Amino acid sequence: MHVGIAGTGKMGSAMARNLLDRGYRISVWNIDRGMMDPLVAAGAAPFENLERLVASVDATIAMLWDDEVAREISLGRIIPAAREGELVIELSTLSPQMYETLATAAAQRGVDFLACPVLGSVDGARAGTLTLLPGGTSGAFDRGRELLSAMGSTIKFTGSPAASGHLKLAYNSMLCVNADAIGELLGIMGRAGVDRTLAVDALVEALGRVATKRQQLIERDTQPRFSAGALLKDLRLARVARQSVHVDAPLMECALAEFERVVETGLGNEDYISVGLALELQKQVAPE
Repeated sequence: MHVGIAGTGKMGSAMARNLLDRGYRISVWNIDRGMMDPLVAAGAAPFENLERLVASVDATIAMLWDDEVAREISLGRIIPAAREGELVIELSTLSPQMYETLATAAAQRGVDFLACPVLGSVDGARAGTLTLLPGGTSGAFDRGRELLSAMGSTIKFTGSPAASGHLKLAYNSMLCVNADAIGELLGIMGRAGVDRTLAVDALVEALGRVATKRQQLIERDTQPRFSAGALLKDLRLARVARQSVHVDAPLMECALAEFERVVETGLGNEDYISVGLALELQKQVAPE
């Protein structure tokens, strides 16, 4: 298969090298031509004209920065240049709305389109072990399955370009919340004189514990393993502890206020994950 890659930054370049190693014929395009040079040395064919690249390949992969760039490159140049029946895979992380805009434009031209944000980093892209979240028609997914399998070890078909976008942004939002929480908690423990390695290990173990709640979340099982009331007691103790070492922790304060509000609706004897489930239902209620 002849694959074109538009966007040879860190992720795009790593994907191109992986596909070259797997025997794919690769052509590349980038606004900054110098960023294509290492891939050309590895065997990729460079294109100065993006439209010509799109017209010459079996499938085009876009790995771009954001909605603004995708509007210019994917919407304005790749999709209009694609042949009817050609496969276009948008790997860029974009808004759900932009994925839908691209999907609509592609459908109007008879182009098979997949919105396919990825979970993972450069190392996973280079090794072909990313998690991929393709959304689009089942026909486009079937056509792209072999190529996707060369780029990712886990493929979860969402069926909808917008769903793919929401999943990727939720994943990255969780990374953000974790990073902020880790920073605040390490700061508190550091001020209190706790050994930093012990502090890091405790937080990593806590993150792993959250993963054990997967089945409870899926089944909406709120039978108590660790009750919400018991956790709320500990969160109040944690506030006193950080106040004693004079550390501000706005994320922890916000989380405590929300947790306290929900628990006091009558969830104290249920598992602490019931708070998350209750918030989930609250957020799904349309505003009046």
